[in-house]
Amino acid sequence: MPKVTIDVTPEQIVDILRDLPPEELRLVLATIGGRLEVREWMRLQESAFQEWLTEPELYADEPSAR
Repeated sequence: MPKVTIDVTPEQIVDILRDLPPEELRLVLATIGGRLEVREWMRLQESAFQEWLTEPELYADEPSAR
């Protein structure tokens, strides 16, 4: 099945969501909330990993040459 891309403004999304029944709106918001949480954890993990890479080797026999 071919993918279709539709340009939608945030205002149009608000209008669409406003028309949803309450239960469907809850489902959409829960799904969006879950995806935002995953993205935030991924961002935090990436930044923590970058910090970890720049830390000196504490347990190395010799200091690193970084």
